[in-house]
Amino acid sequence: MTEPLLSVQDLSVAFRQGGGDMLAVDRVSFDVMPGETVALVGESGSGKSVTALSALKLLPYPSAHHPSGRILFKGKDLIAAYEDEMRKVRGDDITMVFQEPMTSLNPLHPIERQIGEILKLHRGLSDRQARTRTLELLTLVGIRDAESRLDAYPHQLSGGQRQRVMIAMALANEPDLFIADEPTTALDVTVQAQILQLLAELKSRLNMSMLFITHDLGIVRKIADRVCVMLKGKIVEHGTVAEVFGNPQHPYTQRLLAAEPKGRANPVAKDAPVIVDAGPIKVWFPIKRGFFQKTVGHVKAVDGVSVRVRRGETVGVVGESGSGKTTLGLAILRLVQSEGPVVFLGNRIDGMRGKEIRPLRKDLQVVFQDPYGSLSPRMSVAEIVEEGLLVQDKGLTYAQRRDIVARSLQDVGLDPSTMDRYPHEFSGGQRQRIAIARAMALEPQFIMLDEPTSALDMSVQAQIVELLRDLQKRRNLAYMFISHDLKVVRALANHVVVMQNGRIVEEGSAENIFAAPRTDYTKALFAAAFNLETAASDAVRE
Repeated sequence: MTEPLLSVQDLSVAFRQGGGDMLAVDRVSFDVMPGETVALVGESGSGKSVTALSALKLLPYPSAHHPSGRILFKGKDLIAAYEDEMRKVRGDDITMVFQEPMTSLNPLHPIERQIGEILKLHRGLSDRQARTRTLELLTLVGIRDAESRLDAYPHQLSGGQRQRVMIAMALANEPDLFIADEPTTALDVTVQAQILQLLAELKSRLNMSMLFITHDLGIVRKIADRVCVMLKGKIVEHGTVAEVFGNPQHPYTQRLLAAEPKGRANPVAKDAPVIVDAGPIKVWFPIKRGFFQKTVGHVKAVDGVSVRVRRGETVGVVGESGSGKTTLGLAILRLVQSEGPVVFLGNRIDGMRGKEIRPLRKDLQVVFQDPYGSLSPRMSVAEIVEEGLLVQDKGLTYAQRRDIVARSLQDVGLDPSTMDRYPHEFSGGQRQRIAIARAMALEPQFIMLDEPTSALDMSVQAQIVELLRDLQKRRNLAYMFISHDLKVVRALANHVVVMQNGRIVEEGSAENIFAAPRTDYTKALFAAAFNLETAASDAVRE
């Protein structure tokens, strides 16, 4: 019988806190066979990522330690391996794509250098060979016009493009084991389908094994052979995908399979006033070349787009990564320079600068896509959530601010007693809820939500959709909801704007758009969202 490529045996992971230990993983065991894909699923904080990080010894040792267990890779115990041995394993035999690409990529180095470094270190390639291979990898993972992106820095790429660069880096040396921690979280549905098909093909061609960590059960159905369901650090159910999905035994598994954003958007009053009226907006970024950095062209991130949001309304903005969705939202919030009128509550704000617009920040809030990148690691949760209060409501006492922070955390499903902890002590999904609490603390009138549910597992995603809908109803909030998850958009949006290459290709009421999309692009987006397998096959044929 074939030996497992990876064998996790009775693994426990504990973190030292104060005078005691917090057990994050409790006696977990599973195998990954050669050429097999095993999925770890469960809610945020269930121990999925901690289990995977243990395989590469990337936990914060010595505060993290293993009370029990072994992790055997090709028969060798990785937990007992020395650091110099692990350096040879990482990036060559085992590679990993992390959940948050912005914090995984070096902000000071261009993309070519970051991918090339792996190729030179493990394969000994020359600069020219590394450049050629880097172009192949970027094209392979769906980066359009890959050569023009070689000199780009991470902040110049969209969230989805950064995640694709991470996947390219992980696949560079054709590893034996590919650990994917939410690798499609930041990707739009069409590219998600292509990436999953790509990973499936590479797995088959290279006989590569995968340990796939995700909260998206639809992805598990398509890509995994076996699945392990985790809850509070333990595996509560495991088996083939057909067994677990067809006949789930554990109540938690049954809840996960039933969890999906439900309901529809709150109705909007016919006479509801317009909160934001923007456009046509243009955001063009110059392309500079040569010693004198002469402008030779422009990236037309947003090219003549108009958006109107009324009180109590949610406008959903959808499209592929790089289509200009986030840039449009940042322009409306005056966080990037743009051309064209932006009217907020009847007043033009596009000409305002600095101190002029600062008082309006209380009413104009944002929840960013990357919760870890938008939360200061040096500040406690209480300090993060109250930061806006210190600027906008200087008359509040310390006790009053603590009360507001506690209510905000409770609103988003977090225990107020955790407010003095730091972001690194929370899971990805919990960090996103902290970001939402920070925005809600100021009781704004308009919130731009940039992929606010992308890092959340399915059960929490459904809760956050209900929360956002409830907060909107109680406070009569206006939302601009940017997302690649069309199921969430369908549950929240009154009006939908579809963007491609910086322009609107289709818009209308959510009911009409979802019932009868008119353009081929919108139809392709919906096919990928609601029938992933078909979309992936179509993408490969193209």
